[in-house]
Amino acid sequence: MQESHHRRRLQSEGLKCSETTEREDALTFVIFHCNLPGPLNTELEFNCREPSCGALEGDEKAAKLADDDYTVDPNFFDEGYSMAGATGFKVWTGSRLLIETLAWPQSDDCERLKEIQKVISSGAQLIELGSGVGVVGTYLSAIGSQVLLTDLPTLVENAIDCNLLRNKKIPASIPILSSDENACPSWLAPDGMRIGKGWANSTSLDWTFPLDEQLTKDQSSSIDFIIASDVVFLASMLTSLLNTVQSLFNASSSNNPSFILSFQRRDAKDGEESATFTTVNGVIAAVEKRGWSLDCLAWRPVTVRKEADGAVIDDESEVFVFEIKP
Repeated sequence: MQESHHRRRLQSEGLKCSETTEREDALTFVIFHCNLPGPLNTELEFNCREPSCGALEGDEKAAKLADDDYTVDPNFFDEGYSMAGATGFKVWTGSRLLIETLAWPQSDDCERLKEIQKVISSGAQLIELGSGVGVVGTYLSAIGSQVLLTDLPTLVENAIDCNLLRNKKIPASIPILSSDENACPSWLAPDGMRIGKGWANSTSLDWTFPLDEQLTKDQSSSIDFIIASDVVFLASMLTSLLNTVQSLFNASSSNNPSFILSFQRRDAKDGEESATFTTVNGVIAAVEKRGWSLDCLAWRPVTVRKEADGAVIDDESEVFVFEIKP
């Protein structure tokens, strides 16, 4: 990994996130709010099942649920569903830093990051792996990208699709430059939605199955960037994720795509010997084993509140944004 101590990223002053709650059919949902860059201060909203973890800063308003607000997971017995899938119904630390890094330029960003930011806001074709409730993919489409959001079928049907509809046709806070602004890109057709300045669609994608059995050639062969946020906290998920990334690298080789991954360190207790959590060195080693390069575009120390022995404690950690290239 290239030297990146100087790429510590301060919080973007313009980005504001918050949470509220919403009742529907006797159930309480958390609504995660975040604003877009630009003078309109347009806000995106995402329906979640639980409060976020590490995605709010300072005095930003957090939702609090009573014990009675937590219900039995209605998708527990869905085919292919797992603990990893269940975590997708909330917003995690890495989502915020990834949004800030790609959508909120700062004067001391490295030249490569500035290049990525420019392309992403100008119609880049992105596929997001493990989209969860869809915060990152929806956000990047709103600032100008074309995004295919993917996850397990349960997440697509019960989180991503409803949140895309929730944010459909929001005002484009950044002027739309294309003369054919109403034409859905062919690779996201026929059901692609206009989200702000860009376009988005969704489809299910299970990393343990072959890519060509799940995506069309149009969906996999013209990708500029693969993005993912907080998707490999369990060590068991890393190989299947990188296998999927390898398939996308191969399918879109003419575009020379790169993989942008946000990753929160969760190995503080067990260190690099952790058998459960993916470690930073574990990610680097797995990438280098495939002959790929890895660079840190941004990182930030974070304080994450979590439960331990029945008490809520502040846990100090770090979150990184890596660019991985074949």
